[in-house]
Amino acid sequence: MTLKEKIQLLHSKGWTQQKIDQATGITQSSVSRILKGTQQSVQYEKGKALDSLVETICKSIPTT
Repeated sequence: MTLKEKIQLLHSKGWTQQKIDQATGITQSSVSRILKGTQQSVQYEKGKALDSLVETICKSIPTT
């Protein structure tokens, strides 16, 4: 899953760019650039924080 796909998943669950910034350290402007496709990478620690957040969100989604 790409950075853009991860952020889109969070958006689909109601996460704002600002909330993603607060939870991961990826600035709101970077989140915006990632969604526009003009930025494809972030610092390792911030990427790991995003991975952990997405994993937590996915675990909380009930399966049917």
